[in-house]
Amino acid sequence: MFTGLFKRFAFIARALPSKLAVGCFLWGGAILFVLTSLFALLEIESIESSVTTFGFALLLFFIGLLLLDWLACLAQKPIFVERELPHSIAVNRWTSITLVLHHHFARPVKLQLHDGLTDQLLCDDMPLQVQLRPGQYSKVAYKIKPVVRGNHTITPCTLRVESPFRLWFKQYQTGASSEIKVYPDFAAISAFTIMATENHTSQIGIKRRPRRGEGMEFLQLRDYRRGDSLRQIDWKATARRRELISREYQDERDQQIVLLVDSGRRMRALDGELSHFDHSLNAMLLVSYIALRQGDSVSVMSFGDGHRWIPPQKGAGKMKTILNGMYDLTAENCAADYVAAAEQLAILQRKRSLVIVVTNTRDEESDELVMAVNLLRKRHVVLVANIRENILKEMHDSEVKDMDTALDYLAVNDYMQARQQAQNEIRNQGVYAIDCQPSELAVKVANSYIEIKRAGVL
Repeated sequence: MFTGLFKRFAFIARALPSKLAVGCFLWGGAILFVLTSLFALLEIESIESSVTTFGFALLLFFIGLLLLDWLACLAQKPIFVERELPHSIAVNRWTSITLVLHHHFARPVKLQLHDGLTDQLLCDDMPLQVQLRPGQYSKVAYKIKPVVRGNHTITPCTLRVESPFRLWFKQYQTGASSEIKVYPDFAAISAFTIMATENHTSQIGIKRRPRRGEGMEFLQLRDYRRGDSLRQIDWKATARRRELISREYQDERDQQIVLLVDSGRRMRALDGELSHFDHSLNAMLLVSYIALRQGDSVSVMSFGDGHRWIPPQKGAGKMKTILNGMYDLTAENCAADYVAAAEQLAILQRKRSLVIVVTNTRDEESDELVMAVNLLRKRHVVLVANIRENILKEMHDSEVKDMDTALDYLAVNDYMQARQQAQNEIRNQGVYAIDCQPSELAVKVANSYIEIKRAGVL
């Protein structure tokens, strides 16, 4: 019994008076009070009595209208909201979400809609002012901009539906929660991957160096072309056909690529809208796309507070698997353990591979990085990509105006020299190393991958 009464009260409580109803009640009461008081002071009893009678009649009419509108508000059939979500949502990109409102109104109805967005899903349109047309359903769209990758939940919509005379509104939640996956900015990555082909790589800075002939697999025989070297000419085929025939080679396939991504606190640093970790993921996705297209196998391991391992994937169709395995990775608020990561990778990946380490180190961490690199290079070819903050270049290139800026310049210069010394120490171990700003990372890592492939060192 008490449960039924509580549910009934909770349902009735959803019908709340509108601003119009409250305003009419307050202004009407105030005007009636002023007029009654005025005629009482003037001692005009007949008019005072008439005004009082009219006022009470008007009050009763208004109360009746309120009651009638309240009942009509409660009698309104509920609206069910269904979301139409895009297949993929990218971080820091505006994306449209469509809401389908299923209803059975025979007249236009105004309502206010607030979707259950989290703080990480920015939206300039909430709450939405919607006017439903008579019929069975209406559609409304709005845009969100996710600022954090990973999994997000959109909770049910909250509706405020106006009554027929707009004196009440009924507020309730409807629809189901929706889980969305926010991926890295694949729109920007797509701009790279579309051009990362034989004919367009130079447009994004990826250089195609001449093949040396070592580490190349024979592909086919073809007619001689101007510019082919004498070493490419197949003299036996030339003698048989009595015209110059050249051998065509392709990069070796079926090689192992391991992407070792630092997810420690250094990678949380921001340069623009993206963190260093986001830039590293974009670079990893670009290299994964190129490597899978080349016929290589790609595996991914992150290291920080814990580690995530994506086992070797092969084939262009496996790009989706890698993307789904990396999209919710985040940089942790802890220091990266390079040696532990190298030891873990030695267990997981025993076949000789190209290991690409993406990190952001300081000079005090260089000794630990060198130890980890020495462990890795016993079995693998290692490339270390070190991200450099943009502020360092800005401070180094800024004009020296006073003592403070001079001291800043000297401090940055000393730091850059120590960083370069650490890079040289890594190179002296027989390891490939690049040091670049976040915006340069994707192309430089892709160039290094292609260069190592062409050198045949795997």
